[in-house]
Order: sequence, then C-alpha cells, then structure tokens
Amino acid sequence: MNHNLRKNLRIVNPQKSRYFRGKILEWHKSNKRSFPWRKTKNPYYILVAEILLQQTDAAKVAKEYSSFIKAFPKPSKLATASKSSVNRFIGKLGLDYRVNRLINVASSLEKNFNGKVPDKQKQLLKLPGIGLYMANAILASAYNKRAALLDTNIVRILERFFAIKSSKPRPRTDPMLWLVAHQLLPQKTNLCKTWNYALLDFGALVCSHYNPICNECPCRRRCSYFTVL
Repeated sequence: MNHNLRKNLRIVNPQKSRYFRGKILEWHKSNKRSFPWRKTKNPYYILVAEILLQQTDAAKVAKEYSSFIKAFPKPSKLATASKSSVNRFIGKLGLDYRVNRLINVASSLEKNFNGKVPDKQKQLLKLPGIGLYMANAILASAYNKRAALLDTNIVRILERFFAIKSSKPRPRTDPMLWLVAHQLLPQKTNLCKTWNYALLDFGALVCSHYNPICNECPCRRRCSYFTVL
C-alpha cells in the first residue's frame, strides 16, 4: 500500500466496518460468481485473467479465457507469440493494447524472473502495465496474501456505505480509500481472497452503478446511501 497516511489512522467506524464485512461475506456464500480464473492458484493464469479483465465484463472474458490459456499455457509460449496469434484469441474483447501488454509482461517474466510470476508487490509493479490493483489481485488470489483491492466499483461501494467521498479526480488512486480498503480486510489471511471476490460480486450484482438493488441489500440497515434515497 503506497501512501503517506498513517496505517493506524481510522477513517471509518470500526463497528460499522465489522458489520459491513460480516454482511458481505454472509451474502457471498449464496451469491458468489464462478469464473475459471477463480478455480486456479496458478499465478500466471491469474495474471493473464487480470489483464483480460481490465475494462471488460467478466462474463465476456470467461468465454475467451480457457482457449487463451490452452494456447499460451506458459509465459515462454506467450513471450514468443506473434501479435496476430494472440489477437485471434482476444480480439473479440477489444482494447487492442492488451495484445502488446500480454506479450510484454510474458517477456519480462522470462527475462527478469525466470518465467515465474513474483510474489512481492514491488516486483509485480515492475512488470509492464501492472498497477497496484492488479499486483494486489495476484498476491491475494495466487499467493493467499493479505492484499486489498480498489477499483471504480469498490470505490462506489465504499463511498455509498460509509458516506465518504474522495477528493481525487481518480478516486481509485486515492491513498485514503486504499487505506479504508486495507483496513476492511479480514484479519485471517486465508479469507482475504474470498473478501475481495465478495466485494467484486456485490458491486456487480447488488450495488451496481445504475439501478442498485438497495431493497435487497444485506447492508441496507446501516448504509448511508440507502438512508438518503
């Protein structure tokens, strides 16, 4: 977590945080989404998924993901692939820059990390196109580490429930919100991956940008957004 705020600074009420975390985890037991990249601990497979998921609906990625992994099962295979061969598998997803990013990341893994995906945040951030969100997603999902996620959807959930507002033009880069996300992580490291998935699923299925299903929200009794509707 890269910020200048004190790690022990509490921005949101601890009791409300525990309520929120408990409700979301309980909701997730019956509402979790199933994707192939959630069923593996292979760091490379998870890294590929995170690159494909950038600005792209997860359901669309799921349709192309398994075929891509079969074609490029190792960084060495992807690093030497042609752009056209990579594009044949992911062209339907759009965002053409991803072709270069995938090849460049695989090449960097081969050149600098002996074909292995690093298990340290600083090393992951050295990979081309890998930011804090993606690095933490790999740490939590592949290496079972205590790493928080913060993207536009999670920002929306935190701002609504806790009535906090980022002053940054790009809230997902706000150190304050990253600190909140970190402090919401379960104390048990083995629950952090589940917690991250729960937040992502909750943002997609309940606390969506348009037409959130507030009346069915498990957190509505203490949600600041619900009380002002």
